[in-house]
Amino acid sequence: MSASPVKSFALKVILWLPLCFAVWYYMKGVIGVPTFFLVDGIMTGWLPDFIRDIEFQGHLLNVVLQFTPPSLPDMQVPEGQVAELVFSVNSLMYGYSIPLYTALILATPDEERAKWIHWIIGFIILVLAQTWGVSFDIIKTLLFRLDANLSSQLGFTSYQKELVALGYQFGYLILPAVTPLVLWIGFHQKFIGELAPGMADKFGKS
Repeated sequence: MSASPVKSFALKVILWLPLCFAVWYYMKGVIGVPTFFLVDGIMTGWLPDFIRDIEFQGHLLNVVLQFTPPSLPDMQVPEGQVAELVFSVNSLMYGYSIPLYTALILATPDEERAKWIHWIIGFIILVLAQTWGVSFDIIKTLLFRLDANLSSQLGFTSYQKELVALGYQFGYLILPAVTPLVLWIGFHQKFIGELAPGMADKFGKS
């Protein structure tokens, strides 16, 4: 007895996943570059007096903070100098959607050109989703993990802090897992209909 189309597709995805994750991890220093540039531009542009630099080390984004003596009452900092504090964010925590989406694309029967177009569009959107997660991780660290004397300088209200917490949870729990599935479904209505008649209409029509 031949396997059902759904089982056959699921098996192909499962077989592609280890290779996609291996390539993604091995190439993390290249794949993570777009996210790094976006996060660096957003965070240093938004808080130039607080975030001096963001350094890229493979999958780690090292956030370099700078503080002047008046903002550090408990530390002895020579006059005219600034103190630096560095913390790291693991961008891989927010980027596993890329190999997952790649495995889905590779397992789907389609023309080579269509595969590339779908993957490139999906990659751009997934990079934006990863940028969301990393950026909110940085803001969360600034607000909730630094000394209160330092985090208070950001001037966030209680309501804004709640929004940051929600944005962080959304970027950590929802976006990496859901976005690749939504993209794949959006690009492959016809194939979904072939896998299970009637499903494409449910996904594609509001």
